Amino acid sequence: MKKLMILLAGGFISACATGYNPRYYFNEVQVVNLTGATIQDVSLRMTASPKVLNCSRVAKFAMCDDRFGKRPYPQQGIELSWTHPDGSRKSDTLNPAIPAFFYASFPLRIVLELLEDGSVKAFYEQEEPGGRDSLFFSG
Repeated sequence: MKKLMILLAGGFISACATGYNPRYYFNEVQVVNLTGATIQDVSLRMTASPKVLNCSRVAKFAMCDDRFGKRPYPQQGIELSWTHPDGSRKSDTLNPAIPAFFYASFPLRIVLELLEDGSVKAFYEQEEPGGRDSLFFSG
């Protein structure tokens, strides 16, 4: 029993020393309009990628989204800009953290909710392994 405890402690210490750094992937981006009115000229770009998602108009409570093949998690940030219902141009650069409870082997969905006050709530979703009915949320 003593040997087992020493082995487990050694494994735990070496895991902490090397650092667990999983590689996450994503395959979908959603911009959800919760502003209460139609927004225009939505543009989303991953700073590490030349690909841009553009939507000319997004009705209230609707979304602008894109699905694509599995890509590495964009660690450099997400640039988002849009024309708010009050006519002002808004923009934000986001880099939401991925919680530890997500599975690295399943792709993530990046969700950006545009709120009425002009702020953005950014988080990740992931379908639970083994079914499409349950989702994991990052916040």
